[in-house]
Amino acid sequence: MLAKIQDSRAFLGALALLIVGVIMAFKVGFFFAPHIFGDGMLTSRWWWEIVLNLQILCLAFMWFCHHDRIVQSKGRWRLRAIINFVVGMISVAYPVMLLVIGAYLDWFRTTPPESSVVALMLVGLALWAVGSLIIPIFTTLLVGHKNVGKAGESLGLRPFAWLTAFWPSCIVMLIIVFEAIRDSEILYMFVPVFMYLQGALPYLNKARHASPRDSDI
Repeated sequence: MLAKIQDSRAFLGALALLIVGVIMAFKVGFFFAPHIFGDGMLTSRWWWEIVLNLQILCLAFMWFCHHDRIVQSKGRWRLRAIINFVVGMISVAYPVMLLVIGAYLDWFRTTPPESSVVALMLVGLALWAVGSLIIPIFTTLLVGHKNVGKAGESLGLRPFAWLTAFWPSCIVMLIIVFEAIRDSEILYMFVPVFMYLQGALPYLNKARHASPRDSDI
């Protein structure tokens, strides 16, 4: 796999999203499965120190991923690059957003109610749907379908092509349906991993193709 990476900056963007996906998975696990991870994990100081350090790393990765693409683009391509940059930064900053919300609502001393956690999960799903599904369609239309190369090829009525492009989203839906049927919550901890993997797929695909905007880091 490493031998196939030709756009190192795109790979850093994918890595940032995958790291945040794992962070969010642990957060969900700490809340829904304290009998496995132990009580108080979600509010422990050492955990948040790790999260904040990883947040700095992931934000830096996302900056490196998009900076040159913005600087070296013009017109609609630059607008597209800026939109992708903003979406990427918001995506990797979600854990620290939860930190700010939790501090404001005093969740570090009082366990948050399940309804609040579910509401934040729904907000996360909404942001994910916009960033991973709606924004890519908009940016493709912005620069013109014929100008985005292989990434812009129509999926048409090819089921395998759709499955290849959105298989992490399919797994997310299956987990949600399965847990709703059996009235359980433990598998929800895997949902963030596949949500962020869906967002990372375009970066991983881009990492396998050389780019004039790529440079040694």
